[in-house]
Amino acid sequence: MGAFDEFVRLLKEKQKSEIQPQMVWATVKSVDWEKRTMVATGLVDDLEYYDVLLGLGNTYKKPKQGSKCLLGVIGNHSAFTFLIEAESVEEMLVVSGESEMTVKEEGFIIKRADQSLTQVLNDFIDEVNKIVVINGTTINVAAVNLIKQRLNTILK
Repeated sequence: MGAFDEFVRLLKEKQKSEIQPQMVWATVKSVDWEKRTMVATGLVDDLEYYDVLLGLGNTYKKPKQGSKCLLGVIGNHSAFTFLIEAESVEEMLVVSGESEMTVKEEGFIIKRADQSLTQVLNDFIDEVNKIVVINGTTINVAAVNLIKQRLNTILK
């Protein structure tokens, strides 16, 4: 059962038991981005929250270690905890089918299946730079390469 299915199941249980979900302010202690989980420490009670989910299905946030965050605790069970928001995020990932967008401090990664927008645009610019005009003015290869460099500071 996936994390999202487990979340839905727990929410249904919560509705039946009429226990309100709890929200907790905490500090990010460590992040396991591969597993999309983290460990956090409650600000009020110093309680440790392990295996905190960094997302619930298609959107994930990688909070910076040491930053403050808001956690949702389902059914008052600290084992069923998920990240709601963080004051500082290093990376975000949004997935929709075969499409993926990653937002990092260094720039954006946009992919569809095995194609990267950055690589497609770089390949296009490389092909444009190969154009040789026999009569007239050829393209300004230096200017096009400068545009490519600017593009690569935004898209990763």
